[in-house]
Amino acid sequence: MTQTSSAGVVESSDVPDVPANGDNDDGVDELDDHILRLIEERDSLLRTGVYSRNDRVVADLEQQIRKAESQRRR
Repeated sequence: MTQTSSAGVVESSDVPDVPANGDNDDGVDELDDHILRLIEERDSLLRTGVYSRNDRVVADLEQQIRKAESQRRR
């Protein structure tokens, strides 16, 4: 279950764990879906014009995206 903060940000602890050997295709798909949701959330916030890349909520999303992408590369 994915939890979000009051700002609607997915908590970094919710990044799915995927085996390093990549044998779990469902886990990889789940991680890809998670990354896409984070990117969509970030882009949605930026499109509002209320947030910029310097805002904490956007920076947190960027960090979560990088973390999830690094897990995907394992």
